[in-house]
Amino acid sequence: MPLPVLVILADGKMRKDAGKLAFLYLEAMAVTGVLYSGSSYLTSRYRPYAYNPEAPMNLRTRGGAKNSFYAGHVALVGTSTFFIAKVFSDYHPDSKMKWLPYTIASGATLAAAYLRHRGGRHFPSDILIGTTLGPLVGILTPHFHKNKLLENSGLTIMPFTGRSHGISIVYNFDKHKSIR
Repeated sequence: MPLPVLVILADGKMRKDAGKLAFLYLEAMAVTGVLYSGSSYLTSRYRPYAYNPEAPMNLRTRGGAKNSFYAGHVALVGTSTFFIAKVFSDYHPDSKMKWLPYTIASGATLAAAYLRHRGGRHFPSDILIGTTLGPLVGILTPHFHKNKLLENSGLTIMPFTGRSHGISIVYNFDKHKSIR
């Protein structure tokens, strides 16, 4: 998890935007965390070791034995490593080494997936979902923030809090009228 922070601080171009990138990284990790937490609350899928008669009973019956869906550790590794690969490729679009961060990210995510399966923590389907969602969040979070399509669209999206909490979405039609 600290890998992106270290890469950002080590790279001169990214270091200038370290604060922005740190918050963007925090957002990506938060999205992954919310997706995992929500899925584990909505499902009751037991981990493979819960069915293993050779596993100790206290391990098989503890609360964490019901959190198999989906592979959260794999998703976190995928989010973290693919986030920094995407950010690196955005800051260095002409680099001949853009393939290297993606290769490292793929290797780290697949290693986490293999180890979680080998350790009896997840079924292959859980791992497949974690291996898909993590990299997607890691790549799409900086991608959507980089997108300038909504910059002058007249669309404003803001959270609000007070007596109630929510999101305010306002579209200003006058912004697109030409003034003569």
